[in-house]
Amino acid sequence: MEPPGTLADAGGAGTVGAAAADAPWNEPAPWIKFLRRHIWTVGIVFFVVMITTMRFLLIRRPPLPEAMGEVPAFTLQDQRGENFTREDMIAADKTWVVGFVFTRCPSTCPAVSRAMLSFQEQIDRSRLNDHVELLTVTVDPEYDTPEVLAAYAADIGADLENWRFLTADEQAIEDFVVGGFKLAVGEREEVEPGVFDIAHSTKLALVDRFGNIRGYYAIDEDGLAELYHRTLRVMRVEEGE
Repeated sequence: MEPPGTLADAGGAGTVGAAAADAPWNEPAPWIKFLRRHIWTVGIVFFVVMITTMRFLLIRRPPLPEAMGEVPAFTLQDQRGENFTREDMIAADKTWVVGFVFTRCPSTCPAVSRAMLSFQEQIDRSRLNDHVELLTVTVDPEYDTPEVLAAYAADIGADLENWRFLTADEQAIEDFVVGGFKLAVGEREEVEPGVFDIAHSTKLALVDRFGNIRGYYAIDEDGLAELYHRTLRVMRVEEGE
C-alpha cells in the first residue's frame, strides 16, 4: 500500500487538473475568441467609425447670415406678363435667390444665368424646389419685355416651375435694384456697332421668406457652394431649428 503523496496521487491530481482546464467554463467567451482572430480588422473598422463620427461632430454649421436690408415694395411683370409684387413674394413663403441680367448682354450675363441654372439643378437634386425660388431681374427693361424674357428663359433651359424672369418700366427696375438691393446699374453703352453693354453686379442675392436680404454671393464654384449652404441655413432657422 502506497502512502499519501506518492506518484500515483500526483498523477491523479494531474488528470483532475487537466479535466478542469478543459471544462467549458474555463473557455474564453466567443467574443474574445473573435477579437483574437480578427483584432486588425476590428481595429481598422473602429478607427474608420471614429474618424467619421468626429468629422460629423466637428462640422461647423455656417452662422445665419445677418439681414442686410429689406426688399422694398415693388410691382414687376414676369415672363407671362403677370404682375409679381412684394406681397406675392412674402405670401409664397419661400427662400429666394435673385440675379440681375439683360438678354442682349455681351459680357457677364451668360455666366450669371449659367450659375443660376446650376444652382437650380442643385436645388432640384436636393428636392427643395417647393422651398426655394429663383428670380432673374432685367436691368434693360426697355428691350426686355415679358415676351423677350420668356424666349430667353426657354433658350437657357430654365425650369419655370420655380424660376421667374421679371421686368417693368425703368423707374420700377431702378427702385428695385438700386433702391432695394443697393446695387449699381450703369448707363447703356454701345461697345461696338449694334452691341450694347450695361455695367451691373453679377452677385446673386439671398432673400429670406420675410423679404430680408441675407447676403450677396459670387457666381463661381465657391460662391455657389456658399450660397447653397447659406440657403439651407436660412431655411432651417425659419423652420424653427
